Amino acid sequence: MSSPADQLDLVVAPPLGGQVLYQSDRATVIWGDCRQPEVIAQVPLDYDLLCTDPPYGVSYKSSYGRNFAAIEGDDGTVDWPAVLSQWARRLRASRHVYVFGYTGAQLAEPLCLGPTAEIIWDKAITGMGDLAQPWGPAHEAITFGVSTLNPRHGGKIARKGALAARMRQGSVIRVLRPNAGGVRRHPTEKPVPLMAQLIESSTVRRDLVVDPCAGSGSTGVAAILEGRHTFLVEYDRSYAELAVERIKAAEKIADRIAAA
Repeated sequence: MSSPADQLDLVVAPPLGGQVLYQSDRATVIWGDCRQPEVIAQVPLDYDLLCTDPPYGVSYKSSYGRNFAAIEGDDGTVDWPAVLSQWARRLRASRHVYVFGYTGAQLAEPLCLGPTAEIIWDKAITGMGDLAQPWGPAHEAITFGVSTLNPRHGGKIARKGALAARMRQGSVIRVLRPNAGGVRRHPTEKPVPLMAQLIESSTVRRDLVVDPCAGSGSTGVAAILEGRHTFLVEYDRSYAELAVERIKAAEKIADRIAAA
């Protein structure tokens, strides 16, 4: 369903403090600006996993297939590690962080991470990228880290953290990305099976998975299907509404699985 703003290629700014578009016993979806303290304050203290794909200055529009409106904060002017540091302060001590597009060196100090590791998402297909170059992008980097903060003690250092997920596994995850014709919901949409692997590795059932840059909601969908809870924030109203639709569909599937 398109709004007049969508037809004009405009992004309407959310209200101060955001607006809850959907809330259930499994999920919360907020249309809001994750940079605002009023929005950050709404995420429950001591949540279990920060898993997000923030804009990181790509601002690239392919001349093939569908062109999407520019993503808010994707012009390289936002200090996303500093923004995410505020979200990390509410994460439970020694729990995990997954951030797409930034290195451990960029994230370790602002997010107060202990050991970090680089995970490679092998997309199993070559993307468009810059068509003037002989090499096309076929992978994306994800930084894994362990929080060293304890929000229940004033945000002070709790311990060094341990570089371990529940299952030790290789650092390359091969999941097919949508091809050009399949990218219909969001320009940087992540496959649900990819997000499910990250979530399953670093949480247990009923843990709370948080994504402050939710896009079309793939992180939340994966969390629900894996038996977790989720808290999503998205700046673009149309994407936030799409995330709500996808979360509701995932909850119906989860209900059927639980009843089987």
